[in-house]
Amino acid sequence: MPQIESEILIAAPLETVYPIAKDIERFPEFFPDVESVTILEYTDTGFISEWVGIVAKLNRKLKWRELDEWDDATHACLFRAVGGDWDKYDGVWTFEERDSGTYMHMTLVCEIDVPMIGAIIRGVIGKLAKANIENMFEGIRRRSLGEI
Repeated sequence: MPQIESEILIAAPLETVYPIAKDIERFPEFFPDVESVTILEYTDTGFISEWVGIVAKLNRKLKWRELDEWDDATHACLFRAVGGDWDKYDGVWTFEERDSGTYMHMTLVCEIDVPMIGAIIRGVIGKLAKANIENMFEGIRRRSLGEI
């Protein structure tokens, strides 16, 4: 089961970056790996959303429901799949203001079992998930800087 870590420093203030990251329904506008995100239900600390992701290298779409629990005081999000294609999908996303901008860090643990090719695909999932996170971070960076 892959554990993926990714980080980026964005030359924009936390009060710019953090709201963009929380506005997940707009991710398809700047994140090509996501076809759609729909918030289904709001909770006391966040929301449950439905995602359709595109895995172009495998010619496949992944669908899942995700619980995001946001802590605005610490600028962190705990997230996990609560249904759908992922067998395991959970992690933490943190935001920290630094002198030169906003530091974002994500840790993700994910697993998906595809019958007949499960062992083969497990090795690929970690690499694709890492690239996916980096694409998301780049989209948030570009949006934060007004490039898109």
